[in-house]
Amino acid sequence: MSIAHRPSDETLAAFAGGRLDEGLALAVAAHVELNSESRRLVHELEAVQGALLDRIEPVAMSTGALDRIEQHPASRHPTEPRVVEPGMPAVLLPYAFGPWRPIGIRIAMRRVEVPGSQARVFMLRAGPGIALPHHKHTGFEWTTILSGAYEHEYGRYAAGDFDEADAEHDHTPRVDPVEGCTCLVAMTGNVLFQGWLGRLLQPLVRL
Repeated sequence: MSIAHRPSDETLAAFAGGRLDEGLALAVAAHVELNSESRRLVHELEAVQGALLDRIEPVAMSTGALDRIEQHPASRHPTEPRVVEPGMPAVLLPYAFGPWRPIGIRIAMRRVEVPGSQARVFMLRAGPGIALPHHKHTGFEWTTILSGAYEHEYGRYAAGDFDEADAEHDHTPRVDPVEGCTCLVAMTGNVLFQGWLGRLLQPLVRL
């Protein structure tokens, strides 16, 4: 798999150090599972950070930490049986999924339940040739493409790629005309649709 787009070094370092919100971390983890180069970089960062931790005096584990570990989604079963999506990374399998729901013509989404996450996590599936409205964000929109592809003002994103957008980005994604696209999205803040069509859609779409 040829990957054209990866997370920034800062994002990978925060991921390796366990400093990301779990929802955002899940989007990064899905990409890392699919991309050997990002996986190698994460291992290197973990090794460096581990060496630094060895120099720090140990402290007692905070009260309740074990409880939080036991409540991690990996210790629970999904609430709904699901068909594994094409290219679905194994890191998603412990989480509970909601049903697919249409949010537009040939566009559907399903929630991924990530308890305690500040980010909203969902899978998004769009049919071939779909053009999504021009929009921007008030927070982060981190996307790992699981299958198919889309492109916008910042390039083409295919299976395994990571699209790291924030409030500085605005874009108009167009889905591959043959393959369509299925992706995993972790989002903070709100989507702000632009233009007259976007203003019409804004009250109807809740991501």
